[in-house]
Amino acid sequence: MLIGLTLRFSNHKHYVASLLATMLLLVSPFLSAAPKQLTLKYDLLQQGITIGTIKDQLRVTGNRYQIASLAEGKGIYKLMGERTLSSQGQVVVNTLRPTRFESRQSKHPDKALISEFDWSKKVLNMQIKDEQATDTLPKGTQDLLSVMYCWMWQPPKAKQINFSVANGKKLAPHSFVVTEENTPLETAAGTFNVIKLTDTDGEKTLYLAKDKGYLPVKLVVQDDGKRMEQVITSITGQ
Repeated sequence: MLIGLTLRFSNHKHYVASLLATMLLLVSPFLSAAPKQLTLKYDLLQQGITIGTIKDQLRVTGNRYQIASLAEGKGIYKLMGERTLSSQGQVVVNTLRPTRFESRQSKHPDKALISEFDWSKKVLNMQIKDEQATDTLPKGTQDLLSVMYCWMWQPPKAKQINFSVANGKKLAPHSFVVTEENTPLETAAGTFNVIKLTDTDGEKTLYLAKDKGYLPVKLVVQDDGKRMEQVITSITGQ
């Protein structure tokens, strides 16, 4: 601080430029570490029985991202049709900032959920089937899909993380407790060292692979007394 005060204006400009360059070097590894295109496939299990598959595709172009998710049932669950989720937005300061989220069901096209994130006005605009709703948009809000992948740009470091998630129907605050698993997670896609994010409501647990850039490799949801699991089976891309 004392050095900065005694520098002449020209030297000060050089100092600032050097500082900015140093900061860019520190930040750029995080930006370059995130993949540009990925395809992840998961098995969907209910009470330990496979009932479907999920295919997620992530694409990053410059400071824009797109995520598309397709869920399909197996056996009798195929009769339920397909469910698609999509999230798009910006990569800002090493995190994801959604601008649009959609949830659609092939059997019920009239039940589409669409959310628009107006960050300049701090407003979330929601189309819930045929109705319109709005809510205040808190800083750091994620959607139902981006919350799975935002950790690749901003790995969880604190023991507890708080932010809101827009699920298409409402905006809900969430608090995740972060713990490191001592036992590696074995999957069809490989064995991973993972950290676990547990929602304090006890309903959701997300597993992130530390050795794969914090990719989501498993999600467990307790739904009406039933245990639903989304477990990775393959990872392709770069």
